[in-house]
Amino acid sequence: MQKKFFISILLFFLPVIMGYTLVEWLTRGIPSTYAINQKVLETKPNSLETIVLGSSQLMNAVNAEWISVPTINLASGNQHHDTDFKLLQGVSPQLKQLKTVVLEVSYSHFELPHNGPEFWKNAVYLEYYNVNCYERFTYFKDRLLYLSNPSVFSRELVDHYVNGKYAPQFNEAAFNAADMYGQFERENYDLKTINAMKTFKINTTENSQIFKTNASLYFKLLKYIEKQGWNVVICTTPTYTTYLHAQNPNILKRRDSILEVTKIKYPNARFLLKESDTLNYQIKDFWNQSHLSPSGAKKFSQSLDSLLHTMR
Repeated sequence: MQKKFFISILLFFLPVIMGYTLVEWLTRGIPSTYAINQKVLETKPNSLETIVLGSSQLMNAVNAEWISVPTINLASGNQHHDTDFKLLQGVSPQLKQLKTVVLEVSYSHFELPHNGPEFWKNAVYLEYYNVNCYERFTYFKDRLLYLSNPSVFSRELVDHYVNGKYAPQFNEAAFNAADMYGQFERENYDLKTINAMKTFKINTTENSQIFKTNASLYFKLLKYIEKQGWNVVICTTPTYTTYLHAQNPNILKRRDSILEVTKIKYPNARFLLKESDTLNYQIKDFWNQSHLSPSGAKKFSQSLDSLLHTMR
């Protein structure tokens, strides 16, 4: 009787396990910056001199292939300073030649909640970078990508395998230099249409408590970088004029106050502040209101490259 029951249970769960295994395998087959960065970390750790950390704004702004100083860009969407800190601590022991850490301090970086130990991308970081951001002992399921965010990966699976929409062309530096899915490009860079857009992603909600928490961790991160003897570059990436006009002046003022304190406490820190650069960046340099297109990334990467050379 027990044997029959066990066989029934096995027959019930076997298709489920096989089905999930297939979905997980297909998920890992979707091209990603993480898989390419994993290869870079495995094959070139002793040559990397610069590490870039931040959110999708810096991910889209820096093409390490256009930087002559050996660089890896570990920035990714919705990634905040707490995760940056964990990634830096996790991968830096491999980077024997590391000299410079590039950090992002965007307009609302200090008034958005940190990712925390339950951030869904922790599975990605654990699987590809072998960095534990969970702040606890990890289990087998913590490496399962699809399970970490089924809604996100379901859309990507459909786009990649069914609709054929998700077709990035990542270079060896994990940058998608052929990204043709930008909102501005879809509008054919029509100024009238783009300037009339009223809805786009921007945080205008003030939160003084989150600001205090985030600022405290930011300065701990800077102290850690200084203690390791590394240089630090603080960046803001260009944003389109409508984004600049939509900013909450109080949030902006508090962010700028942090930059001023940084200059005083860390006089050796270098800055690449391009957030309001509307002279050198035109409409075709933007993917949307707050992200650069590949042409904008080329300009920003060249600026970063020039700055890094002055620090060698």
